[in-house]
Amino acid sequence: MKTVIVALNSKYIHSALAPWYLKANCTPDCGEVKVMEFSINEMTDSILSEIYEENCDIAAFSCYIWNIGEVLKIADNLKKVLPKVKIVLGGPEVSFSSYEMMKNNSFIDYILSGEGEEAFRDLLRSFSNPSVTLSSIKSLTYRDGQNIVCGNEYALIEDLNTVKSPYSEDMFKSIGNKIVYYESSRGCPFNCSYCLSSTFKGVRYLDLERVKSDILMFIKNGIKMVKFVDRTFNCNPDRAKQIFAFIIENAGKTCFHFEAAADLFDEEMLSILAKAPEGLIQFEIGVQTTNNKTIEAINRKTRLEKVFDNVQKINDLKNIHIHLDLIVGLPYEDYQSFKKSFNDVYGLAPQQLQVGFLKLLKGSLIRKEWDKHGYKFRDYPPYEVLSSDYLSYGEISKLKNIEDMVERFFNSGRFEKTLDHLIKAFSSPFDFYEKLSEYFKECGYFKRSLSSRDLYNVIMNFAQDSKLNMDIKILNELLKFDFLVSNNTNNLPSGLIRNMEQGFKEKCFEFLKNEEYVSEYIPNFKGLPAKQIYSKVHFERFLYDVTKDNIIQGNTVVLFDYTHYNNVKGQYNYIKVPIE
Repeated sequence: MKTVIVALNSKYIHSALAPWYLKANCTPDCGEVKVMEFSINEMTDSILSEIYEENCDIAAFSCYIWNIGEVLKIADNLKKVLPKVKIVLGGPEVSFSSYEMMKNNSFIDYILSGEGEEAFRDLLRSFSNPSVTLSSIKSLTYRDGQNIVCGNEYALIEDLNTVKSPYSEDMFKSIGNKIVYYESSRGCPFNCSYCLSSTFKGVRYLDLERVKSDILMFIKNGIKMVKFVDRTFNCNPDRAKQIFAFIIENAGKTCFHFEAAADLFDEEMLSILAKAPEGLIQFEIGVQTTNNKTIEAINRKTRLEKVFDNVQKINDLKNIHIHLDLIVGLPYEDYQSFKKSFNDVYGLAPQQLQVGFLKLLKGSLIRKEWDKHGYKFRDYPPYEVLSSDYLSYGEISKLKNIEDMVERFFNSGRFEKTLDHLIKAFSSPFDFYEKLSEYFKECGYFKRSLSSRDLYNVIMNFAQDSKLNMDIKILNELLKFDFLVSNNTNNLPSGLIRNMEQGFKEKCFEFLKNEEYVSEYIPNFKGLPAKQIYSKVHFERFLYDVTKDNIIQGNTVVLFDYTHYNNVKGQYNYIKVPIE
């Protein structure tokens, strides 16, 4: 008996966790079990062909909002070309609608609701072991002739330590350089109405020693990025402190990403984090809204003042990347209220600001109470809000365009100084992104493919066409700096003007030949010939001192070191040098 567990990831860089958990917890009497990972961006026919060639007896699929459409297509066609194959679905997208899913899709044979390590193992055993009956698997929905027998349980494993680790040599070989996902706990102590974690209460933890052992394994295997998927990693502060301290003590080249609640940080935790090497730790913090009425309506427990204070303290450490989240479409958050939330959170100066749109997920409380706030939402995945009593569809469309601007310009990290300067010409950050989105729409840029280089010209044209009260020469210098600090090339986008007089290159070589200058300004290149250093750095002359927050007029030469990248700021190192 051969089983294939299929994962369709949302991006190539992502890896799957659930299929490897299922495989690891299968017993020898489950037969041969293989995990196959794909991306939803791959051709459906190609994925179907690869699964078909396995000639499996059972094909199991992990189902999420981002892949359910493709999963159903592939599973349907697989059943047509392999009529005897048993189709098994599991995951959050089918766990709360198993009966309807099977009723509407005759090719599905089994659906498992909830955590599947034990139930999936028992299902496979039932195919060869008569002592294991389908009716004994409480979270299983299956067909009995023409009838559908609906499981009456959402499976939860009480003791996570009974679950075998998925992190095998086979898994690491399959993942390669992709992001590795890790959970040290399941569940969440909070009950936010838009989140599936609100469907069951309590948090279950892996033993701390097991977590530490896994962390060392990731570091030893040279994993580039490990994302903890714990819903609120620091909900147990003492446990979180021990894990942070352990990661810092054993720091390697692996970066660790956590979803955390900012108001749960205390001074001891901040003191521990202050010792982390630059770029070792990242935090994703869901602020979601700063409207207190909205916070209460979604059952969210957040002390906003503490959130703002702690985010500022973490930012002041300058060694940790911070990613803050907002959600459009929450109860009582109209356009003006969201504008305030946006400006509040933008003012915290995160490295990334994600503007998400409310999804009324199956099983969530907010979906069950959709009529309470007049929600209209897509009936198909990802079930995103279309309008509500507080936001019209037109307003949501405008906010979609603003979100696009935030992604292209702010989250890309390529326009830091330019944005800081431009926003000063507007009443607020939101007003700037709103105006920029309107300009994009007027120019038809949303319908065109623009490269990252094109965006530098777009910003320059925006400032000129909008007749902003600013010196275009300063904007040129800031755009030039932002490009050079985030791109390891000196080939500027067209439209940006250089200030390189004759003999400048020779002056740069004289600087690099001066051992005292090299020792003082770029000591990591000490002892290397000037020609070799020159191939790894770039010199640029500016009409203003753009290295300062307050721009000062005056010729300034900046050296960009393309051998050192700041993972927190997403920039290459730079330094002002004394070249006339």
